[in-house]
Amino acid sequence: MRRVVLPTGVASWTVIGCDRLPVEPVEAFLRWLTDIERSPNTVRAYAGDLRQFWEFLELRGYEWADLGLEELGDFTGWLRSPAENVIVLANGEAVRAAATVNRKLAAVAAFYDFHHRQSGVPVAERLCPPSSRSGRGSFRPMLQGFAPLRPRGRPGRLRERRRLPQVLSLSQVEAILRAQRHLRDRLLFALLFQTGMRIGQALGLRHEDIVTWENRIEIVCRDDNANGARGKGGHGSVPVAASLMRLYVEYMHVEYGALDSDYVFVNLWGGRAGRPLRYATVNDIVLVTRRAVGFHFTPHWFRHTYATLSRRAGVPLDVLSQLITHRSVQTTQQIYTHLDVEDLREELRRAGVLGMVEDLV
Repeated sequence: MRRVVLPTGVASWTVIGCDRLPVEPVEAFLRWLTDIERSPNTVRAYAGDLRQFWEFLELRGYEWADLGLEELGDFTGWLRSPAENVIVLANGEAVRAAATVNRKLAAVAAFYDFHHRQSGVPVAERLCPPSSRSGRGSFRPMLQGFAPLRPRGRPGRLRERRRLPQVLSLSQVEAILRAQRHLRDRLLFALLFQTGMRIGQALGLRHEDIVTWENRIEIVCRDDNANGARGKGGHGSVPVAASLMRLYVEYMHVEYGALDSDYVFVNLWGGRAGRPLRYATVNDIVLVTRRAVGFHFTPHWFRHTYATLSRRAGVPLDVLSQLITHRSVQTTQQIYTHLDVEDLREELRRAGVLGMVEDLV
């Protein structure tokens, strides 16, 4: 898999076969994704999944245009197996989680559906007939029959063990903020905590997006960020505490100074001072902070924490969906309607059930 720059100047990805040449069917699909302005991160994810699919085809000697359900089932087993000569038993530990395998199967499905629509490849037509597509991204019959089915939802998916979003406690958030030696880094983590925005949205933030006199931040999706930051197309306006605005003003006076940049988060030292902060720099800051606080976390955990605390406080789903710039309320509902043990305990206490049990005991 290689990064390429198209004649239009747009960055994309390609998959290289065993002959060290781009795999033309995959190349056509990835080029199409780029042409319809899918996120570079999305194109990269598809490229990675299809690279593994092509590796499997070359290893087995299969032709991509002459594949059937049995061979696709073989691909599922290959993804789950830790080695070529190992078979995963029903209760065994697979090398890849069901969610990961399902994502890769969805990428393969999208690849075949593209070729069915584009050129009527016979096998693609069999695997993805028109009746199989009920709206965007539906490829049911293609995957049906070679993986365990769920009682509800799209057939063909492996059963996934539902995992709760990773969240931080308030004491952990406080520890992370206190561990920062620079105002810029403290502002970054405080911003993620108070807005729930994605790290790509934060890195693309401009000074014009911060409305200090109204204590709010505008989340604007831009495709031309110099640091490659992406915001997944989300737009929104998020109210924040006055303390965050004071921290921003302090950062501008003490560290930002006379730097000439539209970006809020920039490199402050060295030869690249004033350049917009990149993902790699944030990763370095996170690694240093993990060592200082003694626990693991990622920038995305702040988003989960913001959304979870908002739900516990009673913020309606449609409002929360707007705040965290989800494209649909259904997405918010799927992720943030979970209940952990403490949530369940609080619900029982609110209903008076725990009190009745304690009285009986």
